[in-house]
Amino acid sequence: MSRLATAGVAVVAIFVPMAKIARRNAGALVALAACTLLTACNIDDDHAGLPETDSPRGKSTTSVVPQPSSTTNVPVVTTTTTTPPPVTVAVGEVAGNAKAAAALEPWVRDLVSLDLDQLVRKCWTVDPDVAREMYADKDGILAAVAEPGIDGQFAVSWKGATETVSVKRTEIASGYACPRVTTPGVTNGYTVADARYAVFRYLSRWVGKPVDPNDVEGRYPLVCAGSVLSNNPGKLTGSTAFTNSEMTSEKTGRDSVEITVPVTNSSGVTQSTSFTLAIGSEGYCINNIGN
Repeated sequence: MSRLATAGVAVVAIFVPMAKIARRNAGALVALAACTLLTACNIDDDHAGLPETDSPRGKSTTSVVPQPSSTTNVPVVTTTTTTPPPVTVAVGEVAGNAKAAAALEPWVRDLVSLDLDQLVRKCWTVDPDVAREMYADKDGILAAVAEPGIDGQFAVSWKGATETVSVKRTEIASGYACPRVTTPGVTNGYTVADARYAVFRYLSRWVGKPVDPNDVEGRYPLVCAGSVLSNNPGKLTGSTAFTNSEMTSEKTGRDSVEITVPVTNSSGVTQSTSFTLAIGSEGYCINNIGN
């Protein structure tokens, strides 16, 4: 009795029923009490005092229900990427100049497959607003380039009923020719906007922010051949910035324009700088720079 008392409340909870059991089997009482005190019989606390109905030895059993595998009967979804067939375009051959049609063809494919803004961004040699206007008549352009090309003095041209498409030598050499598009009968189609854009590109090179990494004088000349500037090309050395929003322009002749823009040098001094331009073999080019 003294040993059972030391077990505390847990012993008392089983003592009363054991008194009845003791009259039947005293040995069983001792064994059960010892088992309770030593907690060595693995009796489940949650089922203490409840009759065991399924265990032949009086031990509690745990039933484990198999869980479905996370990969069982999971449908396999396959995706198929369909590559659209390349756009087929017709570009007329140029007698004696196979590279001209080959350079214009990728641009014509983009004209068909891209939206106008994407096409304009790819043609960074052309003023964006001018390009949007020139490239708007898709059907007229496609009809023109389907005709045989004509190799002229400064450019190769394809002439249609409503549009004439011309590419310069530098554009052909690049392998991706962004053309000039004009109505039939127009001699060059260059505007003051083209002159302003030439100055913008030229200044952008000098301040270290070209409109494209490939926009260098050796590939796309902006200085007129044989001009004063060509003999003194370092007039803008030390320039660090320019104010494009304050650029002004004045047409001084049929094919000549004067552009004025504030330019800042490395000393932080800003002064108005003038550019005189004329139309050359590549469009508007810069003849000279003055203050």
